[in-house]
Amino acid sequence: MSNEKQVAENATFQAFLNSYSREVYAGELYTLSQWREICPYDKYMKGAHVLVLSLRSMSTRLVIDVCHYSLVGRHSFGQVLREASGGAWVLVEKLAAVILLLQEMQHRPLTLGQAPCFDECLTRLMESYQAIAYYVSQRSGEGEGLYDWQQSFIESEQALLFGHWLHPTPKSRQGMAMWQQTYYAPELKGAFQLHYFQVDACMIRQDTALDVPATTLVWQELADFVPNMTYDPQRPVVPMHPLQAQWLLQQSYVQEAIHKGMLTYMGPLGKPFTATSSIRTVYSRHSAWMFKFSIPVKVTNSVRVSRMNELRAGVAVARLLQKTRSFNQRTSFQIIHDPAYMTLAWPGMRESGFEVILRKNVFSPPHDKGISLVATLVQEPLPPYHSKLASLIKALAQKEGRSTKEVALDWYRLYIKQAIFPLIQLYDELGLALEAHQQNSLLDIRTGYPGASYYRDNQGYYLASSYRGELLQKEPSLADLPELFFEESLIADRFGYYLFQNQAFSIIQRLATDGFADEPFLLGELKCQLQQLQRTLSGAGKRFLTHLFEKDNLAFKANLLTCFHDIDELTTPLEQAVYTMTPNPWKETNVAEWRGGIQVGTTATRDA
Repeated sequence: MSNEKQVAENATFQAFLNSYSREVYAGELYTLSQWREICPYDKYMKGAHVLVLSLRSMSTRLVIDVCHYSLVGRHSFGQVLREASGGAWVLVEKLAAVILLLQEMQHRPLTLGQAPCFDECLTRLMESYQAIAYYVSQRSGEGEGLYDWQQSFIESEQALLFGHWLHPTPKSRQGMAMWQQTYYAPELKGAFQLHYFQVDACMIRQDTALDVPATTLVWQELADFVPNMTYDPQRPVVPMHPLQAQWLLQQSYVQEAIHKGMLTYMGPLGKPFTATSSIRTVYSRHSAWMFKFSIPVKVTNSVRVSRMNELRAGVAVARLLQKTRSFNQRTSFQIIHDPAYMTLAWPGMRESGFEVILRKNVFSPPHDKGISLVATLVQEPLPPYHSKLASLIKALAQKEGRSTKEVALDWYRLYIKQAIFPLIQLYDELGLALEAHQQNSLLDIRTGYPGASYYRDNQGYYLASSYRGELLQKEPSLADLPELFFEESLIADRFGYYLFQNQAFSIIQRLATDGFADEPFLLGELKCQLQQLQRTLSGAGKRFLTHLFEKDNLAFKANLLTCFHDIDELTTPLEQAVYTMTPNPWKETNVAEWRGGIQVGTTATRDA
């Protein structure tokens, strides 16, 4: 097996097994010495723990070396053994082990009310594995450059080779051929022009929180790079992602509009753009705007379609925050607004496929230096390199003449204040919570330390129903968006998952894995800082933190179960994904168990 395939196989195995052990079956965890008392065969066991997973449908077991056991998130696993006849143990390739576990899932009582889709899940898993292998083959030559903490915004977006740390198929892209990925996958750094349509003005549906409509903003963008084009307000232009443009041209309603002269396909025009980590949001260093499109591609769990409520939410929340003086006075935290949109209206269609979201480009040069999404900062590095966060900590320690542990603790405390506190304060003050996961959250680390944080994505707004009255008073258009309002109990689960389990815990896990601090210490430090913050709060943020500290179990997004049952979360009621429960690492009993070692036969079965 080639090196890139070995790397991809291991990355696929790590993501899948972490998902499986959290969502499906936790198995039995032993210390290595405890396992030796049960089974003296430990030839391939190098870590401090061993995980045993029963495959009941096959009457056998898998024994997995646990190289790093994490209290907060992603464990690191080594070799896999399978129990054979006569008490013998045989080494199993990691990809084969994943397929065995998928087969076992078909026979477990998973109670989601939907039939399993083994073939669909396996297809996505293999597509993701093959994509990772290809990305590694194309990018591994860059070496340490992949983990340079001084990367620009777009370099960081394009360096996420492995994807979501707890998603079983992080790089599956059904509907995008490998040759197309050369142009449109961020990992391959391709560039392309947008495709344009010219339309009758009567077809345009648009809104803006700015003084200028979306049609004018788009025309200004195009006119800068296409000379001798005159602006005709009766025939505005609409940009489109090339993949979506080709899909639209095959639709009968679009072909009919072209035949009637209401719509003209202009082809590729203007400046070059490149994909950010989400694929469908595109960036140009020459542009004042990023554009977010629908694309006919199923990325991980969902076909990426922009819904009208998403477009309208971006404008409404931009207006709301423009009117919130205390928020605008913050200098260390910024929501990157999606303040304008445009689309084409067709009778009987809520979305036509022409939906375009305009996102403010706050990272044009020279403001793009040292901007990193959290996911790139914490992702596992290619061997033999260090993670981006470890590279940063070591560089600072060398510059300052201090130990890496001292620098890491200072960095971590600044991260909490710059990236965690502002979101809880915003929720407390305004009743607005955000899906601040690893790929939606960015840090300004141009000095090495977190100087500011950013949030992006108009799909991730949660407004507390308890704040409805004052929110509608500030921004009346929110009354037309009832789907943005939720009870605080639901927000506590979702907000807690995204901000802590997905984002903050990934920082903790990375610092611990890289040897800068122990997870219990970092967890305790975070709790101490949050308790200090809690004393300054009086609303939803205060109640949220109480929920976070007191619950025995926390809600956790079940990406494997979502994939295994082929659930497109963007089409479910209120776009809510599947969630399961996981032990709360802040509960003293859980921390004590981790510190004291795992008891023989400790089992936590989750049949979600």
